[in-house]
Amino acid sequence: MMRQVRFVFVIISLIFLATGCSSTQHMISEEVLSDSVPFEEKLSSFQIPSVQVSYPDVYYDGRAWRDRLIELVEGAEDYLITSAFLASSSEELEELYSALARKAESGVRVYFVVDGTGPFDMTETRFHLIPLKFLRESGVHLLEFNSISGARLVSGLNLLYRDHRKFLIVDGKHIALGGMNLNYISIGAEDEQLQRDSMYEFTSPELSSLILDYFVPWWNEQTWDEIDRADFTVDETSLEGKETYQGWYVNQEPKSAQISKLIGSLLSEADHSVQVLPFLPFMDEEMITAFRMAQERGVEIQMIIPFDRRVTNRKGIEYMTKDLLDMGIDLRIEEESAETQRLLHEKLLIVDERYVLIGSTNINYRSMNLAYENSLVIDSPELAQQLKLHFEELYEGTVPITEEMAEGWHTLRNWPRFITAFFGG
Repeated sequence: MMRQVRFVFVIISLIFLATGCSSTQHMISEEVLSDSVPFEEKLSSFQIPSVQVSYPDVYYDGRAWRDRLIELVEGAEDYLITSAFLASSSEELEELYSALARKAESGVRVYFVVDGTGPFDMTETRFHLIPLKFLRESGVHLLEFNSISGARLVSGLNLLYRDHRKFLIVDGKHIALGGMNLNYISIGAEDEQLQRDSMYEFTSPELSSLILDYFVPWWNEQTWDEIDRADFTVDETSLEGKETYQGWYVNQEPKSAQISKLIGSLLSEADHSVQVLPFLPFMDEEMITAFRMAQERGVEIQMIIPFDRRVTNRKGIEYMTKDLLDMGIDLRIEEESAETQRLLHEKLLIVDERYVLIGSTNINYRSMNLAYENSLVIDSPELAQQLKLHFEELYEGTVPITEEMAEGWHTLRNWPRFITAFFGG
């Protein structure tokens, strides 16, 4: 069934590609590349809002984040909103989902968005998967976005659009975003089955308001369960006494080009260094050109490709590396080991030990064009240094990708896997 669904996705995607323009062209547009316009002015002109945020608590362990998430759920007093691309319960996650149900039963408004691809999860989660529809019995407002079914094929190209965002907001006081889903492999598994990923917890009234300003009308467009923005308060005092950092937040809709402009501007701003964790780097020509142009200016760029046990993704990435080498960067791949059996699902970009880009966005064609995504840039040398050390630890377990390796992987046999992953990854 999953192969049939992917095949349909590929066919529709090819039609989409033939009839629509790639929004990644903005990564190398004149307005993005201009060196006469300051970085902040560029983002302002792209309607990318500025926010003040606290220094985040960073979670790299999914089970640690699960425990913290349970604390946040149990502490909710008024409302809780969460979105996850993949979410399902399991024996290991029963405590979390029971806490959500109890909160809803107690009168706390709980809004939960999960993407419709959840039932087709092809990670280890599929062996530990309990669908979340039972939450509705407790009063949780559960929205399955764009569910995949034969009946929905009439929606045509819109079936391609997925909600890939991962975020949490509690009572307008606590915010978290990053790459972790709410399923077994992300926050429930042990040992080699648990993914390596990250979540960031902040305090920020401005960011809370931005998320709510977007979420409320979006929710009302997706469901008859209408809500009112005025019913969601924000604690305007939550940053008092805390050191703050400037950030810029993007809540991207499919084909809006917002994240393309953001990442293009960051690469254009780079003076000497860029470190990248792209997760699934299925890039088109414009994206490759944007990285190559930064490299040709003298920027040292390091990119780590994870080792992926899933054959389709791994072989697809291997096929892609021949084109990625055209970027001229330090392109690395994790060595297969006991540690890399735990899939590196993290998305991260660090520029000049100053700017940090975090969130749900994979640096690939699909995230840039066909998905709802959320990303946050933070101007913080302190955070950049912390994350750079994390990046360097991962770098130690990699090897450079050579022309010989890429040529050996660039085979006709791997091409179908590349096409499937390019649009569906």
